[in-house]
Amino acid sequence: MEKTNEELQLRIRELEKEIAKLHTQIKKERYGLVWLDVPEGFERETENQIPVLEEVKDKAIKNDDGKPTHIIIEGDNYHALTCLNYTHKGKIDVIYIDPPYNTGEDNFAYRDKRVLKEYPDGTPVPKDHPLRHSYWLSFMSKRLELAKNLLSDKGVIFISIDDNEQANLKLLCDKIFGEENFVGCAVWLKKRKGSFLSNKLVSLTEYVFIYAKTSSIQLYGGKPDNTESQPIIKRTNTKKTLCFRANLVKTKLSNGIYRAGVYGESTTASELLNDIEIKDGVIVTDFKIHAPFVWGQDFLEEEISKGTEFFINTKNLQVRVIRHNNDSIKALPSFIDGRDCGATNEDAYELLKEIFSMERPFEYSKPINLIQNLILSNSYFNKSSIILDFFAGSGTTLHATMKLNAEDGGNRQCILVQQKEGDKNICESVTYERNKRVINGYENAKGETVEGLGNSLKYYRTAFVGKNPPRRATDYDKAELSKKAGCLLALAENTLEEIEASNSYQIFSDGKNHYTGVYFTGRLTEIETFTQKLEDIRNQNRRIKITAYFFCWGDCAQFEDEFSNLERISLQPIPKPILDIYQSINR
Repeated sequence: MEKTNEELQLRIRELEKEIAKLHTQIKKERYGLVWLDVPEGFERETENQIPVLEEVKDKAIKNDDGKPTHIIIEGDNYHALTCLNYTHKGKIDVIYIDPPYNTGEDNFAYRDKRVLKEYPDGTPVPKDHPLRHSYWLSFMSKRLELAKNLLSDKGVIFISIDDNEQANLKLLCDKIFGEENFVGCAVWLKKRKGSFLSNKLVSLTEYVFIYAKTSSIQLYGGKPDNTESQPIIKRTNTKKTLCFRANLVKTKLSNGIYRAGVYGESTTASELLNDIEIKDGVIVTDFKIHAPFVWGQDFLEEEISKGTEFFINTKNLQVRVIRHNNDSIKALPSFIDGRDCGATNEDAYELLKEIFSMERPFEYSKPINLIQNLILSNSYFNKSSIILDFFAGSGTTLHATMKLNAEDGGNRQCILVQQKEGDKNICESVTYERNKRVINGYENAKGETVEGLGNSLKYYRTAFVGKNPPRRATDYDKAELSKKAGCLLALAENTLEEIEASNSYQIFSDGKNHYTGVYFTGRLTEIETFTQKLEDIRNQNRRIKITAYFFCWGDCAQFEDEFSNLERISLQPIPKPILDIYQSINR
């Protein structure tokens, strides 16, 4: 279809703005990553409409087992993240993504708005493409900007990557999340056996970049099992002298006998180890031990009051410390040996093969134990965390979340986003199907029955309303958005179960004590029925929380009299707050 002169003039003005913006950026940047920001093209109708979510009700899985209801969204992750910026801004605690690595062979495709004839629009980007890295950075930057908005104050994002784009990704993330919020780069040993296809280098590792919303976080890497295998702190002696009280320091000799003694300037290490014997962990004679250590006395006394123990198992008096208070943890290690924890590519392949009883339903799946450990690192102290993966692939992140909840009694909720990928609906046939089997149980490749994990699931698709993008929304567009906003509002309130609907309203519930009512039309013909429905719900239980949304051009003051006799009810307008979020994204 040929473009009209008005459309061409509009496109020229948009390109002029983009060029001016790039020139300003190049002048302003003194250090960092600068690339040709290539405009991304979408289907024409989606570029000029407002994104929303619609539930695919026949894919819902409901179990009354008290476990969380998880979410799968089918659609381009840019549009899904736009919707989530309204429903979940500042709410996500853990983001894990496994984006395309841009290897030239991983089918990474980019829709170039300019449509270069030599490289057809939307086809996989080959290694020799002149804009290969610019395409990838343009693609990732928009999505990471949206993801940053979603992170909670204690939120963390984990990004898997390999050598093809790791250097560019580091600089891009420094720019978006802030260099001061770079936690580190974990190296993951991904294979039990290396590939010998290359005669230059056998690739055995990948990377996981870790960025936090703020620098005030801690990442859990496990608890110390015992003093021999996993000491929490290991410090070399200094010249500082500290006074240890009796019964605090134990020494282990090569023959397994524990002894303790006095260490001073005139006392040698050998004399220390040949003083008083400890029986059953108790020193026979009361005395004090003087030993060089790196802590100050006040800090030492504080640790002693918390039940900290001190051990010596070397002749040069190297002190090991283990804390027994509730905060005693090891930090997340920067090296993850997949062979030790069942987290290799081979493990991922075998698990998918077991679930689907077929050879390879999906390429590049990540191992469940890797993702589970990453999720746990920032949800160990908050077992009701919200997890997001917007490059969901085979759905490992949701599987890992449910498995982790089953192991520690957690209530974590997971949101997945996955697009169709060409002619294949990966989201439906792999992402959803895998987790459906994990929830309900399945028969593995050996014919054995694997018990399901339970949980519930909602399935949504991205959809579009109106005739204009958010920044140019007309009254018609606003009315259409209000009619289709039900799923967005239900997600924002985490009341995912639609319990009633008419031509003018919807009512959603979380199955417990929270309800969301949506009156989405300007016609007030059913307003009395709607308010009576909510009043009936309130009369069932006075502690129930109700949020009511109304289509209106301003605030909801005109509806306050309708609910004057109801307590604990919040009135909210639509569609203005949604448009405000969308407009801020599309500036």
